[in-house]
Amino acid sequence: MRKLMMAVTAVAGLAMIPGCKRDNVESERRDVAEAQQEASKETAQARQEESHDIASAQQNANEDIASAHKEANEDIASAQQDVREEQGELAEAERNRNEELNQDQRERQDDLAQGGSGAAGATTAAAATSVQGRVLSTGHDTLTLVDTSNNKQLKLKTNDQTRILQNNAPVKLGDITEGTQVRASYVMDGKDMVARELTVTQPVQKKH
Repeated sequence: MRKLMMAVTAVAGLAMIPGCKRDNVESERRDVAEAQQEASKETAQARQEESHDIASAQQNANEDIASAHKEANEDIASAQQDVREEQGELAEAERNRNEELNQDQRERQDDLAQGGSGAAGATTAAAATSVQGRVLSTGHDTLTLVDTSNNKQLKLKTNDQTRILQNNAPVKLGDITEGTQVRASYVMDGKDMVARELTVTQPVQKKH
């Protein structure tokens, strides 16, 4: 472009000088034409390089977008897998809990179905015997009651597995006082009668 401007200036200058030779004018015109041709080539090359740079930038941008999209999909898939695993663990926990509740309910039904007078020889070690009676006394881990069906005294032992309830709420053995009506289920452990569950059916009425 600089060469073109110089040539145009030279031609203009020669045209203003009287007596300029014709061949010099023609030479300058050729220089102008060459400069224009060179400028056109440089412009075309610049345009080509510009297009190439734009295309390269677009390709890089597309690759970055594709990579980001792929990573996002992988993260989503991983998160969904975590959710499925958590749902599986929750379902397993609920199944186990339901099985425990069903087992507990079956044991309660078995206790009610057993009935009985509380005689030690009437059951096997694995079967539970139910009895209703009135509390005579309680100790650290023992409870003595009178079976209301035959007026016999029974001494039951308790342990960490014994459930003691009043109004469907857990209470301590020491909370049960003399005269309280209870329902108990027990199993034989050798010669000991071990209470599986004690339920207060009628607490002692306090005198006013």
